[in-house]
Amino acid sequence: MAKTGFSERMYLRYLRTKFKTLGMVSPPTAGKMAFDLFCTPYPKYKKRKAPAIFHQAQRKELKLKEGIIIKGFEWKAPKDNGKTVLIAHGYASFGYKFEQYVAPLLKMGYRVLIFDAPAHGRSEGKHINIPIYKSAIEQIHEQLGPIDHFIGHSLGGITLAMIAETIENPTQHRFVLIAPATKTSTTFENYFNMMHFSEDIRNAFLDVIKQRSSQPLSYFEADRAIENYTGPILWIHDENDPICPYADLKDFQKKAGDSIKFLITNSLGHNKVYKNQAVIDQIMQFLAP
Repeated sequence: MAKTGFSERMYLRYLRTKFKTLGMVSPPTAGKMAFDLFCTPYPKYKKRKAPAIFHQAQRKELKLKEGIIIKGFEWKAPKDNGKTVLIAHGYASFGYKFEQYVAPLLKMGYRVLIFDAPAHGRSEGKHINIPIYKSAIEQIHEQLGPIDHFIGHSLGGITLAMIAETIENPTQHRFVLIAPATKTSTTFENYFNMMHFSEDIRNAFLDVIKQRSSQPLSYFEADRAIENYTGPILWIHDENDPICPYADLKDFQKKAGDSIKFLITNSLGHNKVYKNQAVIDQIMQFLAP
């Protein structure tokens, strides 16, 4: 959902009334519609000029087994046999926003891949969620990989956590997770409260997750997935993140193993943290060959 503005507030009121009425008639139908709405990114992407560094890349298109085409960019490694880094953006975002990452990665000898997620940027699709994003990244890995190291913000971060859990040869990979959803239950609770959903709609919504993924909500949490990964991780989180609260991370941070390095920032919030130069410098140090 978009943030501010009169039209957005009026649309939110309309949606609340719509779901309240539908929920009284058919909670299962309301639950399905609520889930589809949650998985529909609001139109935040605007056609903008590609940053200069993107003109140095080769445009890539990949047709996924789901039938949609995702679009991205590839920067060749300066030297043969250079390892590959994939950058995965967050919800309602797009690849251009990570322009600051490309040059330092190339300087270290990496090949770089950045794709707009399904239903984002220049890519096709109507919906996005963790399973959809995970499938897309796995297909990039299969068709354009192998991918050695991964950087992901927000939805991209939690999706990479799910990939890390089952990736082969984990110690050969490095994962950078920037402001991932430690507890997706918090994300959904915020959505439910914003939409004023009844208890029946909330339960129906959670039932949809189980039906479509064959997994409970608790499965889609970054801390649970990372507990099963033994390779190196840099987890970056801001203490004042309003979207993916740092409070959800504290318990896991206390018991996390030595393979996980935490970088906790202050006053950068959810969206400034990955753009901060000091943070980017720490990421490059972590990924240094």
